[in-house]
Amino acid sequence: MEFRADGTFVEYLIGRGDAPEPGPTGRWAADGRLTAGSGTPAHFTTTADRLDITWQH
Repeated sequence: MEFRADGTFVEYLIGRGDAPEPGPTGRWAADGRLTAGSGTPAHFTTTADRLDITWQH
């Protein structure tokens, strides 16, 4: 995943020949909310060395 300063993120998918391919762009907020490009909501928490994402199906 690539988190951008404008509040968007890109999930990188495994593509042809195992090369990463950008997937749909989602949105993130500093309060810990994520919304995937597909509209799936999630919540994230961080520590100094870890990012945990809980996707809600």
